[in-house]
Amino acid sequence: MGLLEWLISARDPFIYFAMCLSIPPMALYIAQIVTIVRHKQFHTSFYSLFIIRAIPDLLYVLDSFYCYRLPILFGSILYPVYSMLPNWMIGLALFLTGYSFQANNLATAFILLNRLTAIAVPVKHEKLWRKFLPLVALVIFCVPICTNWVMFKSDGILQKEHSNYADQQSFSLSEAGEAPFTNYLIYLDATFSVIFMAFCILINICVFVAYKSKAKKKIGNQKNFDRIEQKLLVYALVTFFGHALIAFLMICISISVSTHNSTMSAALITHYPWVFDTCSVASSSWLLLWAGDSFRQQLFKDYRISRIRCKTRANNRVDTIKVSNKNNCWADGVANAQQKNTI
Repeated sequence: MGLLEWLISARDPFIYFAMCLSIPPMALYIAQIVTIVRHKQFHTSFYSLFIIRAIPDLLYVLDSFYCYRLPILFGSILYPVYSMLPNWMIGLALFLTGYSFQANNLATAFILLNRLTAIAVPVKHEKLWRKFLPLVALVIFCVPICTNWVMFKSDGILQKEHSNYADQQSFSLSEAGEAPFTNYLIYLDATFSVIFMAFCILINICVFVAYKSKAKKKIGNQKNFDRIEQKLLVYALVTFFGHALIAFLMICISISVSTHNSTMSAALITHYPWVFDTCSVASSSWLLLWAGDSFRQQLFKDYRISRIRCKTRANNRVDTIKVSNKNNCWADGVANAQQKNTI
């Protein structure tokens, strides 16, 4: 068995691995969004862009479960249900695949621009972004619609996959015939990946140069700037790595499709879940948790778990249980009863 054949045979473990990568970050993502909405100190342009990017990220995860993971893992159960879906529901799956990917790229590019203007023009930064934020949101949400709406015109089908076990049948949502709209989507996503990877490299270079110039002017706060620069370096590298990995995957898929290499295409698609989960939901949520000190403190404060403390007294060996303010009367009653028993 060659490498490509092994990758194809290990498809299901890759899907389970991707689910382990995506579900915890999704919960963290939602908790972060709630914290941003609840507290006014986070009502800034950067966190607004973070929420804007969260929408296509969450749409991508839901769409990947709908059109790929569930049909593969539970095809024998879900096939009768999916077979009753109208054609536009299959087109919706293809539409959301391209829409969420391209919207995520656009939002990431605008977040990098936001960080650049925060360094280059800190005085006018927030006022400038508040003025153009509605236009930015319109571009992020509407441009992918214009490039992907044709997916609703595709002739969708449910393609069964052959298996040696009758109870482990799986299927995929695909396009009938030569799949012209699907090929268009693959080439378009590959082009988007290359363009935004180059754009992110350019913006990251500008950000580093701007931080260097600002750090030299403020010698007294050199340590603070060094710390910010280190976090910015990690942020830039992770962003670039994510876009580079997606671009490489999309380019390889487009090449395999154009050369009609079905074995390579199937092997590359097995990496689709974990690559996209890592580069979208996981990187965005965990990186913000690491980079934002004040935001992390507020998030932990909002979702802290009540601590149960046990203090042993030397005289009467009474354990005082501190749960919450509402349970203080109950705790005092237990303590008093224990004191009477010891006396």
